[in-house]
Amino acid sequence: MKTTTIQMIKACAISLALGLTACGGGSDAQSPSLCSQGNLSACGGSGTGSTGTGTGTGTGNTSTTSQPTVTLALMSAAGAVITGISPDAPGILQALVKDSKGSAVANVAVSFISADKTGTFVPSSGTALTDANGLAKVSLVAGSQAGAFTVTASTAAGGVASSGSLAYTVSFPSLTLSALALAPSTLSAGGTASVSTTIMNGASVFTPAQSVSFTSPCASAGKATISSPVTTVNGVATTSYTDKGCGGADIITASTSLAGTSFTQTGTITVLAATAGQIAFVSALPQNIALKGTGGAGRQESSSVTFKVLDKNGNPTAGTVVDFKLTTTAGGLSLNPAFANSGADGTVATVVAAGIVNTPVRVLATIRGTAISSMSDQLIVSTGIPDQNSFTISPSVYNVECMNHDGTDFTTVSAFVADHFHNPVPDGTGVSFTTEGGAVDASCLTGLNQTTLTDGTKILQKGTPGQCQARFICQNPRPVNGRVTVLGYALGEESFIDNPASPNVINSYDVGETFTDLREPFRYDRAITDKEAKDVNNGNNPATAPAVGEPYIDSDGLGTWNSSGDGFYHGVLQTAPNGTMPTIHVRDAFVLVFSTSKAEITLVDAPPLDRCVDGTKFVNSAKIFQIAVRDQNPTFFAGNALPGNILPAGTTITFSTSNGTILSDTSFTVPNTNEPNSAVWTYRLLIQGDATQDPALVCSNPVSSGFLTVKVTTPLGVITPQSFTIND
Repeated sequence: MKTTTIQMIKACAISLALGLTACGGGSDAQSPSLCSQGNLSACGGSGTGSTGTGTGTGTGNTSTTSQPTVTLALMSAAGAVITGISPDAPGILQALVKDSKGSAVANVAVSFISADKTGTFVPSSGTALTDANGLAKVSLVAGSQAGAFTVTASTAAGGVASSGSLAYTVSFPSLTLSALALAPSTLSAGGTASVSTTIMNGASVFTPAQSVSFTSPCASAGKATISSPVTTVNGVATTSYTDKGCGGADIITASTSLAGTSFTQTGTITVLAATAGQIAFVSALPQNIALKGTGGAGRQESSSVTFKVLDKNGNPTAGTVVDFKLTTTAGGLSLNPAFANSGADGTVATVVAAGIVNTPVRVLATIRGTAISSMSDQLIVSTGIPDQNSFTISPSVYNVECMNHDGTDFTTVSAFVADHFHNPVPDGTGVSFTTEGGAVDASCLTGLNQTTLTDGTKILQKGTPGQCQARFICQNPRPVNGRVTVLGYALGEESFIDNPASPNVINSYDVGETFTDLREPFRYDRAITDKEAKDVNNGNNPATAPAVGEPYIDSDGLGTWNSSGDGFYHGVLQTAPNGTMPTIHVRDAFVLVFSTSKAEITLVDAPPLDRCVDGTKFVNSAKIFQIAVRDQNPTFFAGNALPGNILPAGTTITFSTSNGTILSDTSFTVPNTNEPNSAVWTYRLLIQGDATQDPALVCSNPVSSGFLTVKVTTPLGVITPQSFTIND
């Protein structure tokens, strides 16, 4: 060996001992990028590449030991040795694994770990198998941190753990965003423009995918929409801008960030002002307002009516002049302002003030200088206070199968409430209830329905104006006679008869005009009929007072029952308030029947059928049978020869006979009524015998004795059968 060669080998060995080269021990003709025979420059003789070496489980040692070795190198995509990476220039980590004899080890797993926890590997597992040359390769991608880091490659060749380390740097470029490209830069109202920007790294396009956000004042105000954020494709971020009523210059800002540093660019798009193309009614709040001078207690005398001006694309239009006009000015109805400019959201409003006459009214809104207009929903100007002669409560079913069964599926109590002008009262007017038997909801609100959701949550939904419903529950107590009085009441006013000849104000009570002077209401539990329950409370039966246990409503709050009216009109419709309470409890009542499920059946009248006698001319006349079919209540009501209430509504009653023929109807359904008179539960049948006679006056009567059978079936399926003998 020549002296020069020997000197070079010694220099290589010395360099290896100092850990300054990338030699992994021994020669490797198949890895020319690492230390190899005949190419000692890679062993530290010359070159500036970044490599690392390791022996056993240590790092930075020479390959003169008997342990396997792992040698690392960081390469560029072109195969050059590099010392650092960046987001747009990842590196390739190359680990050379040799055994203790210096031979390349194939098919062993090598795991790579970087001190930069934000960096990533490709594949993401950071693991690769060595090839036939002992090389394992993964890509190293920059994370979000800049600086110097160490990457380690570990393996277990031949069952012995070995690793090698390498120092590298991560650097980030100083990016810029190109000027925004707007197409078009001047946008028509409601139009859409393309907005794009390119991310630059110096004079070159930065191609790694980046998230870019776009914002603008109009987009933030809801007057434009921008798709954001978007991801760059080959360095270009493209989005769309759609006008929603911006109507002016809008500054669009594009922004992105890299390694904690933000980069922005702005551009201005000009949006042409929209031309009003339509106007739409939005709301009238409240929709029912009180007559002038009758407001208060939650009742307004004015309503705010709102419209919205839109362009042809349906976007709000600001600054448009809208003129308002009432469809009627009866009774002094007015509005203010008479015109207004639409706001940024396109809305424009006026206020309607009530007059002294009840009337429906609408507002006509017209865009000035055009024929474009819209009509509001109807407003109602009225008292909105329940009026005594416009207050009614009633059940859905009067005669219910409640005497023997509990539940809520039998009947519902409804209230129907209107004011002095017979207009439905405003939504939310409260109606209260009390009952002699069973149970009833304490109150309901007109115009609102309570709905129970599947999760048990109760919500209020829009119902029928002036109406509301309450549940009635069949349960104890159950009055012995099966007659249950239900009382409903609400704060309202007494009814009066307006005299057109009165010198004072029309549609308002004047002293001397006729009115119903109401006393305090009470629940008349002794009532048998609706009329009895109502008359004690509407002035038609002033002699009856509450008995022990019959509750009254203390309207005046004096703690005692007021047995008669006080001679003063109580209501909001009066020209000269008398200083007493402006309202009073209006009231109504009805009687429910708690029917038994079992029926009581009595053959009231059963005339014998005509008999046929041989030799005597036979006339077969139909006979009228009367059968009383009622419930088993033992109470005798006035005028009835038999006790009992009507059976539950919907009960079916069928008749059949085995002797003769029923010529009348054979099936009946019990009606929905609380009438106590026995006429509603007495049934008439026309029955004719089946005897015949031939011309020779010879009789034929195959059945001379049989049964009239009655079958009663209630809505709950309870059956009561009964049979009676019929002879001829």
